[in-house]
Amino acid sequence: MGKVRWGVIGNAKIGRDRLQPAIEASEHGELVAVASRSGELSYEALLAREDIDAVYIPLPNHLHVEWSRKALEAGKHVLCEKSITLSPDELAPLLDVRPDLILSEAFMVRFHPQWIKARELVQSGAIGEARAINGQFTFYNVDPNNVRNQPNMGGGGILDIGCYPIFTARFIWGTEPIKAASMIVEQDDFGTDIQCAAIMEFPENRHLNFSCSTQLELLQSMVIQGTTGRIEVKVPFNPYPGIAEPELYLYEGAGLGVAHRQRIEIENVDQYVLEVEAMNRAILGQEPWSIPRSDIMAQARAIAMVFDNRL
Repeated sequence: MGKVRWGVIGNAKIGRDRLQPAIEASEHGELVAVASRSGELSYEALLAREDIDAVYIPLPNHLHVEWSRKALEAGKHVLCEKSITLSPDELAPLLDVRPDLILSEAFMVRFHPQWIKARELVQSGAIGEARAINGQFTFYNVDPNNVRNQPNMGGGGILDIGCYPIFTARFIWGTEPIKAASMIVEQDDFGTDIQCAAIMEFPENRHLNFSCSTQLELLQSMVIQGTTGRIEVKVPFNPYPGIAEPELYLYEGAGLGVAHRQRIEIENVDQYVLEVEAMNRAILGQEPWSIPRSDIMAQARAIAMVFDNRL
């Protein structure tokens, strides 16, 4: 059985710390080359290589569409960091490029067993009718040189971390939001959104309430509330082996204390390895790729709803 030969366009921290090790740890993948602005191998030269089948793109947000398009045109499968686009209009032409190749937005959480289990619990009626999801994702970063604080690079909290509560609500319910309202605080010095509180309506009177911030204490939390119980995902986005274990709790009943709580055991796995290996298997023809490109556009439109409907 062959291996998928990977290249990486950009030397971002998430690539060095998460995706490059994941490629090397995957059963059917190997890391062949990394291109950087200051290194010996340019982005263009990497794409011209015949010994690369797929590329991972961890560049700043404003470069995602451009280099995803160039990679597809060069015949490479693409795994691109989120958010993949600054707007649905920018994204639309990309989705028609080389439809025979995989183009995936790197929401690794979709492969983690805690989110797969949470969706199974909701679909099974374990908490009755799941009507509300509440989420928070915050961290503190006031470095003016960080790309997250650069408006011309697609910085700001909504594109960087607000995308996660939106994505996981879409993942749990399997539907798209139809209405949104938001309150957004922008940093005058940076020109980026540093705090957002939003509510999004989904079909059948279901709601996502979430907040995100790049200038609040580190916090992650997602709670799925139903008519007869709730599910709490304590480390929803960054459970790492050796750093933070996944914690998934099912509350059956209306009690506030732990007496009603059942911990659902979840294997502590590397979600980045799972993401890469899923692409490897699809590229090698071992299984079909089940994530349509339309899902990328649906996520982009949902994010745009938050920006476009601020109060």
